[in-house]
Amino acid sequence: MSTTFADQDFLSVSRKAVGASTGSDALVTLGWWDLLGELGDPEARAALFALFRAEGLELGNTCALGALTAAPYMHARNDNGTVVASIGRQSMRGGRVDLLVGDTAVDQILFDRPGIGAAIVPASEVTMRPIDISGRLAVHEIEVDAARLLPSIDEATAHVARAKSTFLGRLAIAFEILGAAEAALALAIEHAAGRVQFGQTIGSFQAVRHLLAWATTDCAAVESVAVAARDMYEGAPNRFDQVVKALAGRNGRRASERTLQVLGAIGFTAELDHHHFHSRVLLLDTVLGSSTELTVRLGAWLRDARPDPKIAYAVLLGATQQEDPLTTDVDRRELREQMR
Repeated sequence: MSTTFADQDFLSVSRKAVGASTGSDALVTLGWWDLLGELGDPEARAALFALFRAEGLELGNTCALGALTAAPYMHARNDNGTVVASIGRQSMRGGRVDLLVGDTAVDQILFDRPGIGAAIVPASEVTMRPIDISGRLAVHEIEVDAARLLPSIDEATAHVARAKSTFLGRLAIAFEILGAAEAALALAIEHAAGRVQFGQTIGSFQAVRHLLAWATTDCAAVESVAVAARDMYEGAPNRFDQVVKALAGRNGRRASERTLQVLGAIGFTAELDHHHFHSRVLLLDTVLGSSTELTVRLGAWLRDARPDPKIAYAVLLGATQQEDPLTTDVDRRELREQMR
């Protein structure tokens, strides 16, 4: 799986919108809200997820993540585009904390409580406490009166929506981490091409080349897996969202660290945006399961369940079993050669 010319066009348009607008204005400019109801269409998904990659590249700050994760719940109500979902996580204090990631100019917030159901509360009735972090991404802890959390979506419906919401959220975060890592890499490449030491640019030094090559490989791996998950969507294998998110978090961190080595001391300064890209990667890695946490979960699952880790060619190609072109051993051998 690789990006297409259409993907690049979607990304270019998204970058222009995110770079020129703030908050929800960028979503309106792109007509992004309308795409939420078209997740079953491959081109709509490509355009939708291009926004998250653009946010990473441009350090954008929209409510797109919350809107996307709310969409599966709203689909049952035929009410996309007016609600954003909070993201629950365990705090270091030991309790559950609800977070709102991105622009806070929203109308309603969805709170999901596994085992109970989901409640939709007007944003005017919650208290938002900003968390001061770099990365140019607004993050708020949300407090709401427990009496306001009476489920408006029952647990049976929420249970089905929850898995799809988590899948979409993890995939969106993977694309945003990819964008931030790519932007950090671009800064390092530019610096390596212009910084002169011992009479030559540092980009000619083998050690620097290795760092840039490894960071490029880290980004390429995230792109490949994220695009594959996007294209497969509902046909993705079990726990594939965990694989995508774990890989994105790990590789995004590595790419940020390697590019920081190339930049040297200037990478720590306010003169460059590297620290913002790096901080965004670190923040997003903690949302909906960190790379460390998900890797442990996947390892335990593989050890206990011993599933077949291979993905069928038909799934990767988007073919149904009835339309599977791999009808002979010759077909299979030829495809393997093409995919190498």
